[in-house]
Amino acid sequence: MTGLVLVAPVSGDVVPMVNVPDPVFSAGLVGPGAAIEPFQGGLTVVAPCDGTIVKSKPHGIVIRTDAGVGVLVHLGIDTIRLDGAGFTTLVREGQYVTAGQPIVLWNTSVAVEAGYALCSPLIVMGVKPEAVSVIAQAPKVEGGKPFLSVATVDSSQEPALGGV
Repeated sequence: MTGLVLVAPVSGDVVPMVNVPDPVFSAGLVGPGAAIEPFQGGLTVVAPCDGTIVKSKPHGIVIRTDAGVGVLVHLGIDTIRLDGAGFTTLVREGQYVTAGQPIVLWNTSVAVEAGYALCSPLIVMGVKPEAVSVIAQAPKVEGGKPFLSVATVDSSQEPALGGV
C-alpha cells in the first residue's frame, strides 16, 4: 500500500518528535511520527485513520489500519500515572473506527494540575522513519484535518503493538 494519510487526533501546535519531552518518544524508539501540543480544556480526541482498535487505555489508543500498520495516539506524557482520571474512552478493543471518529474525551486540566505535559505523540509503528512526514501547515493543526503522511507502507512487517 502507498499513501496513508493520518488526520490530527486533536487541535494544537505541531511538535517535531525530537522536541517531545520524553526520551523514548523523542529518540523515535516507539516509531516515527510527530506530536501535538493540544489546546487546553475539554478535548474530543478523534481517530487518525480507519482501522481496528487493538489497544485501548485511557491515555493511549493503538489502531491497526486495514493495511496492517499500527498507529499509536498517546495523550500527554506520563499520563499513565493518572490511572484514567480526566479521560473517558469512547471505544473498545476490537471495535472498527473511521478517521475523525471521536475515540476519547480528555479533560486536560487533570493532567495539568498533576504536572504532566500535554504533548501528544502520534506514532506510526512498523515503518521506516523517512516514510513519515508532517503535511499539516505548521505551526498549528486542526483536529480531524490531514497531519501526517506515510509515503510507503510495507504491510509484511508486523508492527510492535505493545507498550501503551
